[in-house]
Amino acid sequence: MQKVYNNLPIFLQNIICSLYGQKIKKQRFGEYFFKTLQWLEDSQWWSENDIDNYQNEQIKKLVEYAYKKVPYYKELFHENKLQPEDIRTKEDLYKIPLLTKELFRNNWKKIISSDYKIRDLIHTHTSGSTGKALDFYLSSKALQFQWAVWWRFRERFKVQFGDLHCNFTGKIAVPIQQMKPPYWRYNKPINQYHINMHHVTPNKINSIVEFLNSKKFIYYAGYPSILYQLCLIMEENDLHITHPPKVVFTGAENLLDEQIEKIGSILHCKVTDQYGFAEGCGNSSKCERDLYHEDFEFGILECVEGDNTIKFMNQRTGKVVGTGFANYAMPFIRYDVGDVGTWIDTKCPCGRLSRTMKYIDGRNEDYIITPEGRKIRRIGYIFQATRNVKEVQLVQKKQGEVIVKIVKRDEYSIKDEKAIQKGIAHWLSPKLKIDFLYVSNIDREPSGKLKIVKTLLHKNNPDQ
Repeated sequence: MQKVYNNLPIFLQNIICSLYGQKIKKQRFGEYFFKTLQWLEDSQWWSENDIDNYQNEQIKKLVEYAYKKVPYYKELFHENKLQPEDIRTKEDLYKIPLLTKELFRNNWKKIISSDYKIRDLIHTHTSGSTGKALDFYLSSKALQFQWAVWWRFRERFKVQFGDLHCNFTGKIAVPIQQMKPPYWRYNKPINQYHINMHHVTPNKINSIVEFLNSKKFIYYAGYPSILYQLCLIMEENDLHITHPPKVVFTGAENLLDEQIEKIGSILHCKVTDQYGFAEGCGNSSKCERDLYHEDFEFGILECVEGDNTIKFMNQRTGKVVGTGFANYAMPFIRYDVGDVGTWIDTKCPCGRLSRTMKYIDGRNEDYIITPEGRKIRRIGYIFQATRNVKEVQLVQKKQGEVIVKIVKRDEYSIKDEKAIQKGIAHWLSPKLKIDFLYVSNIDREPSGKLKIVKTLLHKNNPDQ
């Protein structure tokens, strides 16, 4: 389908983007979305006691439901000699074993509630920060709840639903091989222009900046690495934004301090971030004072160390484990997200009393430098074509070359290798030399995080 789309005239590509926009607008922004968003505007100011009571009640309801309606959890409780009555508050959650990505993949059919039919659910997927492809299902209400949480975050910074904005991600709205403007496409139902990362390059920057200045965008949104690259190239070419957005919203990657400073100074606006994941079992959004606040209405995010206990101190770093309150169709209870975060015990000056996080350590990935000179950080798209990879890491020691480390599943075959080669050529560069290295395991970083992208260029060439 991408090949057909790439060969269409630009006006038809815009129509297809808008048709897709109409579909997702219907899924995400229905009556339940607006009702939930209105409620969330009030609940963010609840007292600590109200927050605790709410979360404890949601945990109790979720566990009782999952035990009755979700085969996986019924079996899990029996195997661990647990009853729903044993889980009454969030302090009891440690009793439930973690749900890893591998356990989820091996048991996904058992995690669908008997109250739902797959045909009535919304199918989605994620490659995950470790490159593990994961398919799962959401109810319509769960998806709209998630988007209501994300929109509450945006409204904190004085933007409104329907405002004109520009999105910067890796999704190929503009074919990679296109060498003449326009390097953007329009999604009319969402009132969104899209610029994909492959076109944020020095030889195209003048056209892109001219376009950004021709519109009065209220906000930009996208991957921080792409927006950072945009600003670096603008600075190198002495280009300026004449109609700056009110705010830049980032997500999907760790937002670094140097990125905040550079993006904010070049685009003359506030830069902020929210932490979430497609599985929809937790979320944290920054407030006006730049602290991540747990979106407690949507789920609970635990800080879990090796002994699986929950301890609250002034500052604590551990892996992120989520339990979602919205998606009863496929509940994620104590789901090991694969990220590492740091929580702090503080009263935020903004007045919101939900638990706060200082930063997310686990999405700080390196980038691949392509032979064309592009710096590409998010490469999970490559592995969506295969389900036979346990873990993967791209290591770059020399520009123009990449080593693909893979922990295989038993079903892995040459077909999967070719699919990965094709994905790298499509998403990164057809000129990139690829070496496959099959290993039994991939070493973690000191933080415990597995980086999907690891660059060693600076060790071999100090000028990189």
